[in-house]
This record gives sequence, C-alpha cells and structure tokens, in this order.
Amino acid sequence: MEVHFGYEGLKLRNPVITMGVFDGVHRGHCMLIEKVINEAGRCGSDAVVVTFDPHPRIVLESHPENLRFLTDINERIFLLEKMDIDHLVIIPFTKEMSNMPACGFVETILCGKLGVRHLVAGFNHHFGKRHAGTGETIAECSQKFGFNLTRADALSSGNVIISSSVIRDMLSEGKVEDAAGLLGYQYFVTGKVVKGQKVGRRIGFPTANVEPAFNYKLIPQRGVYAAKVEINGSNEEFTAMVNIGNRPTVTDGKGKETIEAHLINFSGDLYDREIRIVFRYRLRDEVRFKSLDELTAQLRADRESTISLLG
Repeated sequence: MEVHFGYEGLKLRNPVITMGVFDGVHRGHCMLIEKVINEAGRCGSDAVVVTFDPHPRIVLESHPENLRFLTDINERIFLLEKMDIDHLVIIPFTKEMSNMPACGFVETILCGKLGVRHLVAGFNHHFGKRHAGTGETIAECSQKFGFNLTRADALSSGNVIISSSVIRDMLSEGKVEDAAGLLGYQYFVTGKVVKGQKVGRRIGFPTANVEPAFNYKLIPQRGVYAAKVEINGSNEEFTAMVNIGNRPTVTDGKGKETIEAHLINFSGDLYDREIRIVFRYRLRDEVRFKSLDELTAQLRADRESTISLLG
C-alpha cells in the first residue's frame, strides 16, 4: 500500500475510490473497502482509500479537547496496511475545505485531483459544507461528472448497526469484548512508557506507565483488564494486567488518571519505549482498598485471573 500525504505525485490508474474518516477501521469500514478492492480487481484499476487528517471534528469543534476517537492517523495506516489496498491518500482537513459545497468537493477533489472512475460510498456518508452532501447528492454528481457509483448498505451485528460511535460507547462502558466483535480485532492503545511513582515496584508489581501517543485517544472505562502488550521494535509480546484509573488506594482518589501495565514474567527497562496495549477482557472495577496489603492480595488474584484467561 502506497501512502500519500496530499495529492503531489499521484498517479492513479482509473481509481476505484472510497472516502471517509474510517475511525477505528471497523468491520463496516472493511466491508466497504473490500468492495473497492473487488471492483478494482475486476476492472484492472487501482483500489484507493481516501481519508482525512486531522479528524474534521478536531478542526471544527469549539472545544476539541473533550473529543475522543478510536484511532489516530498512524493507527489507521497500521490497520489499513493489513488490507490489499493499492493507495491510501491522506487529505489535510482544514476549515476552508469544510466550507466547500458538496458538488464542489466532488468536482475539485474527487474528479480534479484524484480522477475517480468509480466511487464506493457508505450508507450514511455525508460530506461538504454543513454535511449537506448525501447519497442523493453523490448520485447526482456521478451522473454530472461521469463516474460510476456503488452505494453500500450498513453492516449489522445482531441488531446493532456497526459504527464508530457505537464502538466508542461500548469502550466507554468497559465492554472491550463487545467492541472487539464490531471492530474485528481487539482494541488497543499505543503510547510511550513514562516514569511513575514506582508504588507497584515496592509491592512486587512493577508497572509500565503509559502516556497515549494520541491526545484524543479514547481510553476504556476505568478498571482492571487482562491484556497483551507488544513492545515496538521487537517481536516480543507479554501477557499483562492493566489498570486504568487514579489509583485511589495510594492517591486517596485525587490522582491523575493513568494507564499502568504490569507485564507478567518481564524484567527490564521500558522507559521511553513505545508499547501497544491490546485489551482482551475486563476483570473488575477499580477499587479503593484499606491498605497496601489488601491491594497486593487483590493484584495477586488479578494476575492469576489474567494468566488463566491469556496464558
């Protein structure tokens, strides 16, 4: 997959295109992209995915610091690389772009810059100024500018239409297993290991304190999780128990929210290393214990539960 930041040097062969933010690159997104890949293969064209960075809401919201998303652009690239896409085009999103009329966007960007020959659009795709562009708008534009159009239906799991917002809600409630069913993979958080207070080390459970790489990363609900931890730059993977919260036993409930991972059977220094925490199961809520001895006993039980689940 060739990754292009902007349009410079683009040489697309009769491209079959789908476009969107694709936050999370979930099963619904993958279904859409598979249609692109299949159509491109059928007619000898390039399979092209167009996305935007930063997320449009970060640019347009008056208080973006409160927003949370499933993936940043690097994580989207990581997930999309697993698919048989020829080109990923990343368009810088700006306020000026948000003011482009829907048909103007199609004419200028899709047709003028990308040379679309066939567009595969999602069931609820909106674009252009004030999201005025709908499926009907795209159909009109396809006839006007002479490209083919496929409009995909929604993908459901049970009675739930798969969407990024539904997955965000699940993760906010700690439902990492349910979210994985809609994502098609286990949710993960990527970040750098930073120095902490070393309380875990003193009680026999040293932890890696992780600072997410993406400021807008959605962190699952507070609690304790069984997870896998992948260390960037190596082929190493460790079973881990992960605590998300403010460590009420040692901070009296007034501490900053942290992500702490205890890697089972790991010894070494991870400071300043990038790791990926892959959430598998939620074990329990975060609890304030009366003493460090009670906390230590619970951590032993958590470790046994984690090993039982993940090995």
